[in-house]
Amino acid sequence: MEINIVQPLYQQVYREFKKLILTGQIPPGEKIVMSKLAEQYKISRTPLREALRQLQNEGLITQDHSIMKVVELNKNDFLELCHCRLVLEKEVVRLMVNEITKDALEKVYEVLMKSKQAIEDGDSFKVLELNAQFHELLIINCSNQHLVQLLDHTRSLLLIYRAKINKKPQYNLEIFQEHLKLFEAIKSRDIDQSVLEVESHLLNDQKRGLDFFQ
Repeated sequence: MEINIVQPLYQQVYREFKKLILTGQIPPGEKIVMSKLAEQYKISRTPLREALRQLQNEGLITQDHSIMKVVELNKNDFLELCHCRLVLEKEVVRLMVNEITKDALEKVYEVLMKSKQAIEDGDSFKVLELNAQFHELLIINCSNQHLVQLLDHTRSLLLIYRAKINKKPQYNLEIFQEHLKLFEAIKSRDIDQSVLEVESHLLNDQKRGLDFFQ
């Protein structure tokens, strides 16, 4: 791990371990031993503890008494979280369509183009990050911040499942095309079409995710 003197150490550790989890280098269900990680990455326990706490808040790490481990994939949890996200994100989009600014839309489009390039480069982790940014840039333009916080929490808990989906190149292209349709509907300020597009996209994501439980 390369140390960046500008960024706080715990954030660097957090990002590194998040990447290891989402790319499967630390597999679901693996126990997290703090002393082992501290020795392996030559870091003190304080930034490591803070990084692990952040990963725990995002649902990527679970803790039962003194045992900490990477969250395990569960079909029932996945379906319940998908349902929550569908209900929340449809309402967020409904409210956001007439609130999002032209400048914000331009930033969303820039992210779309970057994700297209990442797909062409075959960088699945970068695609995952950009896909998350796409939704985040839309969501933050909703005026109901309580609704946004609920959705953010749900999306965090789904992250490890979305990482699995992003490992298939054909899925990345499908997701890009769905994002583009959603963007065009929002840009046109068409509330009904925007809600239909995000519903279609999230239901397709659910189907893609279910492939990993077959």
